[in-house]
Amino acid sequence: MTAGPFRRVLVGWDGSADAAEALGAAVAIAARDSGHVVALAVIRRSAYAEPDEDSDDEPAGLQRQAEAAFERLRQQDPAAAAVRMSAHVLSENESRAGGVLCAYAAEHGFDLLVLGRHGEGGSARTRLGRVAGAAIHASSVPLLLIAAT
Repeated sequence: MTAGPFRRVLVGWDGSADAAEALGAAVAIAARDSGHVVALAVIRRSAYAEPDEDSDDEPAGLQRQAEAAFERLRQQDPAAAAVRMSAHVLSENESRAGGVLCAYAAEHGFDLLVLGRHGEGGSARTRLGRVAGAAIHASSVPLLLIAAT
């Protein structure tokens, strides 16, 4: 059996419902070829910000949320057991998350970037969130946008 085109899938993770939908879609895509899904949270830090005692809790919390979402996916879908899943958090100074996700996907050889739409829904027009909008313009790897229903 040959490997499919999307064995290594990166998911932008922020703990939102759209991100959870994106994670589920990524796992379903990667499950076809026993691939690898990475949930990546990008935390924007200002270079001028004072250290905060809660600042270390945010990365750990996002990582725990992603790992819990992976566990739910494994319980709901037996095919998800074939997918290697991991969660990571990057802390970037003054960077836009969309650009960071796109650069990370390209630099680490991902086949697909999956993002939650995460914008404000409209009845006549669909809006994109800032991260998804930036990724559309910056991604050099295929991009899939998902909206929670």
